[in-house]
Amino acid sequence: WRGRDLAADPSRWTHVLTSDEIAELDDALRRARAGGVDVIDLTPETFPLPTLAPRLRRMRDDLVHGLGVYLIRGLPVERYDRWETCAAFYGMGTHMGWACPQNAAGHVLGHDLGRDPNDPATRTYTTSAAQPFHTDSADVVGLCCLNNDVVGGDSMVASVVEIWNRMRSESPAALRTLAEPFPVDRKGEIPPGCGPTYDMPVFHVHRGDGSGSEPAEPTLMNAGPEWLLSGIYDRNFIASAQARFDVENDGVPRLTSAQTEALDALDAMCLDDDVCLHMRLEPGDIQWLHNHTTLHARTAYGVDPGGRDAGEPPPRHLLRLWITPPNARPLPASFATRFGSVTVGPERGGIRVEGQTPYCALE
Repeated sequence: WRGRDLAADPSRWTHVLTSDEIAELDDALRRARAGGVDVIDLTPETFPLPTLAPRLRRMRDDLVHGLGVYLIRGLPVERYDRWETCAAFYGMGTHMGWACPQNAAGHVLGHDLGRDPNDPATRTYTTSAAQPFHTDSADVVGLCCLNNDVVGGDSMVASVVEIWNRMRSESPAALRTLAEPFPVDRKGEIPPGCGPTYDMPVFHVHRGDGSGSEPAEPTLMNAGPEWLLSGIYDRNFIASAQARFDVENDGVPRLTSAQTEALDALDAMCLDDDVCLHMRLEPGDIQWLHNHTTLHARTAYGVDPGGRDAGEPPPRHLLRLWITPPNARPLPASFATRFGSVTVGPERGGIRVEGQTPYCALE
């Protein structure tokens, strides 16, 4: 798909919660709170959504096998307290699949609060800095907007298939380079038995039968229906590998000029107005994206320099979920380097380190 086409027809990828669906959420929240269920312990059984759950499953099917982008609007965050908002989002997520830890600390519910981007220990998504086009370490990512009273901070999404097709005709040499491995930094979030960096191509053509096999010349083949295309990309982590490691001591090669030019071409194509879908998340919006068939980004944002009164909520606050859906597509075997397991199930995807205990922070 092209961003321009989706922007012209939001009905293809947007749903506004009905009054009946909101009533179901309210009822599920009352039951969970009365039962003393912690947010992280919610399940489809303890958070029943008789009408909304089938819609979420249909949306999940379209995410994995269709457009790869969906927006739900109208979650009543203005009248929910923090527990209710987190529980509503997480509870909906349980009907999508299994939640994955998003960092070494084991957070299964992330918070974008505009932290200091100059702090090296801070992940970019939690700061106010621009986040270039990338994918996450999970099949599906969900973002729930609580507040977005800032200048900037807009969301951008691009189709991996559209980019692939354009590069095949406009930049075939760059596409071939992007199908070859790049060194990537783990930024200290190192799974057991792994090193601090790993090698990964951006684009993968692979069989859809679960074998995980990839052709020797993926950019030259005429792929049939038995083949899938998956993207996996984060230029910040590629740049970090160049900055923190070297050839002599760490065995991390320097990027060639061809590699740098290919990454530049990819980033520029993502920003093309015909390719990129722009959206601004408003309070109550929930954006869902399929990481293997879309790349997403966020513009930098700033806060009114006049400041805010004590007790006011943060000017921008988004909740984040990483989900492994039970209908997840097969992945190439090489994805195991980043996803841990490519077998569909609760252990696939996420950031997993030794001694980690997943938990759900409400703040």
